[in-house]
Amino acid sequence: LNENAPRAMAVIDPVKLVIENYQGEGEMVTMPNHPNKPEMGSRQVPFSGEIWIDRADFREEANKQYKRLVLGKEVRLRNAYVIKAERVEKDAEGNI
Repeated sequence: LNENAPRAMAVIDPVKLVIENYQGEGEMVTMPNHPNKPEMGSRQVPFSGEIWIDRADFREEANKQYKRLVLGKEVRLRNAYVIKAERVEKDAEGNI
């Protein structure tokens, strides 16, 4: 299955991510349907200054082995840009 299945993305537990210095209304980024098989083609995915990431892909603190978004650290979004989490907004219960 790993060798033949096209890839897809899903955000199961969404957290809103605002990219404050993003210029423009939005764009389409090209993503391969399979990372190792260019013959499987690609697809267009919308990208803008407001996107949704999965809650599991962000931590306020993490060790060096954690390769996702961490407060104060840079990470590259898949097939897009390098971003840095500069602050977190929480509700009254402390949820992001």
